[in-house]
Amino acid sequence: LSSSISAELSEALCEFGFIVSNVLCTEIRLHKSVMDAMNEINRQKRLRDAAIMEAEAHKIRIVKAAEAEADAAELQGDGLARQRGAIIDGLRTAVLERTDHKATTEELSKLLVILQYF
Repeated sequence: LSSSISAELSEALCEFGFIVSNVLCTEIRLHKSVMDAMNEINRQKRLRDAAIMEAEAHKIRIVKAAEAEADAAELQGDGLARQRGAIIDGLRTAVLERTDHKATTEELSKLLVILQYF
């Protein structure tokens, strides 16, 4: 930029006997429309980046909610399995202690199903 300005000034001032040896540029002023366009480009970049970050945050929230739901279902299943195990142990104890009949696993399972639904 300095060399271009220096060449133009040297050519223009040569007629008047001036010699331009060096040009110092301290401030560059662009046309308002150029500045507005550059600012709009930067604004659009920031908006795009913000939209990407918002979408990633939304994705993370959905994934974490699904993970929490899966963990809750797993814990509920574990609790239900322990509950059924305790019921079966109670039935086995009740049948073995109160009767002389030896209950099989199949009979206890049938009894559990009947008790669960009635």
